[in-house]
Amino acid sequence: MIDLKKIPAWFVIVFFAGTFLIMNLLTPIFGDDYSYAFIWDGAQNGNFQNNIGKLYRVESFSDILISQGSHYMTWGGRTVAHCLVQFFVWQGKLLFDVMNALIYALLALLIYFFGTGKFSLQNLDGKIFLWIFFAMWWCLPELFQTAFWLTGSCNYLWMSVLQLLFLVLFVKKFWNKSLVPSSKFIVPSMALLGLLAGWSNESGGAITIMLTFFAMIYFWRQKKFERWMLAGFIGLFIGYALLMLAPGNFQRYVVDLIEDAPPLYSAQMFLDNFNDGLLPLLTYEAILFLPIIGYFVRGRKSVEATRFILMFTFAAIFLPVILMFAPEFPVRAAFLSPILLIIASVVVIERNSFDLSPKIISAALCLWLVTIVYAIGVDWSIHSQIAERYKYIEAHKNDDLVVVQPIELPAIAEKIYWEWTIDTYARFYGDLTPYRDNFNNRNITFAQYHGLKEAVMDMDVWSKQTQYILY
Repeated sequence: MIDLKKIPAWFVIVFFAGTFLIMNLLTPIFGDDYSYAFIWDGAQNGNFQNNIGKLYRVESFSDILISQGSHYMTWGGRTVAHCLVQFFVWQGKLLFDVMNALIYALLALLIYFFGTGKFSLQNLDGKIFLWIFFAMWWCLPELFQTAFWLTGSCNYLWMSVLQLLFLVLFVKKFWNKSLVPSSKFIVPSMALLGLLAGWSNESGGAITIMLTFFAMIYFWRQKKFERWMLAGFIGLFIGYALLMLAPGNFQRYVVDLIEDAPPLYSAQMFLDNFNDGLLPLLTYEAILFLPIIGYFVRGRKSVEATRFILMFTFAAIFLPVILMFAPEFPVRAAFLSPILLIIASVVVIERNSFDLSPKIISAALCLWLVTIVYAIGVDWSIHSQIAERYKYIEAHKNDDLVVVQPIELPAIAEKIYWEWTIDTYARFYGDLTPYRDNFNNRNITFAQYHGLKEAVMDMDVWSKQTQYILY
């Protein structure tokens, strides 16, 4: 049987970050990636509208600044995330793939540091990292859309890491009350990091503000309050205000307004948010509550660990509660929630021993490895099809109309899949369309990116695939 205590942490980190890198390398640029490859056309309501005209590729840092200025005024306030998106689409997918794998590993390290209170690379516990990567694989919502896809990863994975980086000093101070940062740059650094963390995404930014606020109250009562805490909180608040008060948020709401959308705060809105967001999130997070419940039922408790677990568990639960009152609740918006629960579960595992049967552990590891092989197999199939698509496009670059074949998922992926790879939903909404009337923005940006006059999907093949009702 497998002895988890003998598995070195470096092996676990390298193996799973390497696996993540392989899957990233096999994932194509997709959907919104094409739109963000161009300077944002705010004069025509942005790059996601139909019948938009000539677009211009991002080719410099100044182009990104110009683009995001227009984006901020006409579409949305996630400037930090979308600056990253446009940078990586400009610089190339390979750079993103490598950096994204490193960010994925950094997320695991931050979870470990927060949960154990040991902010050192010495004597890392491989068993705990095995649990962290297991939980990240199974419990992070819509993993393709939030971690592998370039635009989605910059919006969710990267922004969650940014939010945790801001909280590092608060957590270190919690576990080590005597910590007093000595650098003279700590106050401006925390203000800047707070600005970026607040200017990240809506739900994660709100929960980061809440955690910081409660942390400051705690340290004030402990007579451990320091200036950098206030500087960070002010920066955080300003960043969140810049995110939420962007003129583009209001203009986008008008442009994207759906006529048959349920009235705000109606029973139908709450039902939709429950079915689309809260219910699938609970499915992802169910296993994470088990060690936390076990801690309070029979665990060896300490006051500080209990406070930390309760605070992060409360924040993880409060986040989807907030989203229930939003006009819509896509489950990816709650990406930070399971991360907070994983951190709380690590606190439990590091301080208590839970004796699972070696057979259960071995079975779980085997199932996990099977799903990894499966996901890489699906990704390889998609990668091969995209490579053939690019060859076909190059051979027909001068044609007036290029008809592209849709992505065919392996038969099993059409029926049984987890969201590690492009699924039928993402494919339907992110790939080209077969419609030439009302020339679709997906087709426009794809064609201009590849230097084509016009590109559409093959209608005959497309119509035989699993479809979704269009908005």
